[in-house]
This record gives sequence, C-alpha cells and structure tokens, in this order.
Amino acid sequence: MLKRNQLKIASLTGIACLILASCSRKDDVQPLNTQSTTETTTTPETSDEVKTLDVSSTAKITVSGSTLQLGVVGHPMGDAPYVQTPATTQIKLIKGMGMTWYRVGFQTKSDGTISVPWLFEPLQQAAQAGGVKLLPMLYTRTLDLSASQSASYKAGKTLGANFAAKYGKYFTYYDLGNDLELKLLLPNTTGTSQTHYDRAKFNVVAAYLKGMDEGIKSKDSDAKTMVSAGWLHYGFIRMLDWYGVKFDVVAYHWYSEMEAIAPNKPYYIPDITKKLASLFPDKPIWFTEIGLRYKKVSTHEADQNAFISKFVAKCKANPQVKVVMVYELFNEPDKSQLEANYGILKWTNPYTVFAKKMSANNLTIN
Repeated sequence: MLKRNQLKIASLTGIACLILASCSRKDDVQPLNTQSTTETTTTPETSDEVKTLDVSSTAKITVSGSTLQLGVVGHPMGDAPYVQTPATTQIKLIKGMGMTWYRVGFQTKSDGTISVPWLFEPLQQAAQAGGVKLLPMLYTRTLDLSASQSASYKAGKTLGANFAAKYGKYFTYYDLGNDLELKLLLPNTTGTSQTHYDRAKFNVVAAYLKGMDEGIKSKDSDAKTMVSAGWLHYGFIRMLDWYGVKFDVVAYHWYSEMEAIAPNKPYYIPDITKKLASLFPDKPIWFTEIGLRYKKVSTHEADQNAFISKFVAKCKANPQVKVVMVYELFNEPDKSQLEANYGILKWTNPYTVFAKKMSANNLTIN
C-alpha cells in the first residue's frame, strides 16, 4: 500500500524476489478482461446508485457461521479511481458485498490534521451512515532511521497523539505504519528470526512505534493498535513485542504466491493463520491485506476468486483470525500492470463506469 518495495523470499535453492503491493507505480497498463461478471455501472458526477445484473457464480466467499469479518483496502485519499467515485458509492459497494471494514492510508500534517480533509470528511460521514468502520493506516512520515531511539520515540508519540486528539472520536483501531520491516531485513533472509534484521535500524523503528502506540492511547483511551508484517517476517512483530511496544492486534499481509510457496521445503507452513496463532496466542489476528498477484488476463478473475475464497475459508476455520481485508477495492489502470489489477472492481470506462469482478460477485452474500 505504500511505496514500491521488493519482498525477498529466501529458499535453499535460490531467492524469489516478489513485488509488494504499491500505490506509487505509474505505468499506463490496462489489461483486457475476458471473464463473465456482474456489471455495475455508475456515473459519479450524477448518481450514487449501483445497478446489478444477474450472472452465473463460482466459488462463494462466505463468513457465514463464524465471527470473521470482511473488509477491503482502498486509496480514497488521493488515487484517481477513488477520488472520482463518490464516497457514498464506495461505502455502498463495500456494505453491499457484506464487508464491514475499509482500510485507508492517511498522511498527516505536523499538527495531526489529515492532509486532505476535504476527502476524509465525506468518507467519514458516508462510512458512519452506511455502517462501515474505517481502519486508519497512519503513515510514519516523521520516521528517520538515522535518528536516536529517544528522538524516534518522541517523534512517533507526537504523530500518534496529534492524530488521535483530532480523530479519535471516529476510530477504535489504528494501523501503525505499513511494511516497515522491509527497511530492516538483511540480505538473503526470511525474516523469521531476530538475527535477520538490522538491529540498529530496528531499534529506531521500534522506538517510533512504541511512541505512536502510547501517543494514540494518551488521547484515545479506548484505542486498539496493530503492527504489521508480511510473508515470513513475523520475526519483526515478535521483536516489537519483546521491545515493549504494547500493540493489541497482529496485522498481516498475505498474497497468492506466499500461499503457494509457504507449505513447501524449507518452510513447511501449510497454514499461516495457525503459525501466527501459535506465535501470538494472546492477540487477535487481522489480515489487513490479502490478494492475488496478477499473472495473465485470461484466468485472472477466476484465479483471484479462487485465492480469496480459499483463504477466507482458512481464516474462518481459525477463530483467532478476526478480520480479513482484500487488497483492493478498485483497479488502478494508471499504474503498472501488477498494481493495476488488484481490484475486485474493474473499469469499463475509467473513471465513470465500473464492473464487479467474479470475486466481488461472490462476496455479495451474507
């Protein structure tokens, strides 16, 4: 969800370099779409209505019979597909797919004010009216890896306190930063062990996050915070726990190639939900990003639906997993081919007419 990063997965036979989710790539690629889907159209300038046609369905995506909640990631604070789609339409779509969470990244000014209040205010109002909860992912804009631990703690606390003082009435949960462990990984490591991280840089990040957590809770006494990692970088989250960061939720990012690789030699992790539960038995687990890596247009929608449905079923079977969020709501065709196709909604005419992909159709159930 942040800037472009390389996620390195080490194996005994070599290293697979995987591109992590990004919102900064700007390659103009819009692949064709050949799958049959339910068409949803809207003209943002004149209508918030969502019109749906019946089509055949495949594997259903359901949380029925469990307490698991579903959500989606979006970029409504600046990315074109979202800015040009009314907040009320976004919330109607999310709610209509049986989702209750919308994860949104927020940049702030020095006083804690969201940098684009004219976009936040209608989103907050629409979410409140529509019964969708916002999960703020708070960008660590003042983090400096060359700073001291004491200065980092102070900077994180100031950012967290200023944000919560202004917006704590709207939120209960706060996501502290995004993919921060990638800045700390040593070459050719998996991230499972504390020896896989640059210790000096880690201490700076940990101090900053400790400050963020305490700053938020100093202004919002009911706040719950989460820290995140992806792939096998759970070592980073364990280290934060040992350092004394009092986060409440383990947040995790998991994509299709990880699900395919993890069960095999040398990892032998057939179920990441069970692995995380064994490492963090006293904390709830949220998957704040799951998604299919784009490969080819001919099978993309079916593959996306299959991955999401299977992984949601796996999470449903583990009661410690409380929330699963799909990355992301809309395709972003102005970005690279990979980033352009994460959406569960696609554009037939950017950015006025959109259609549901197969997975979005199959999420439209209770």
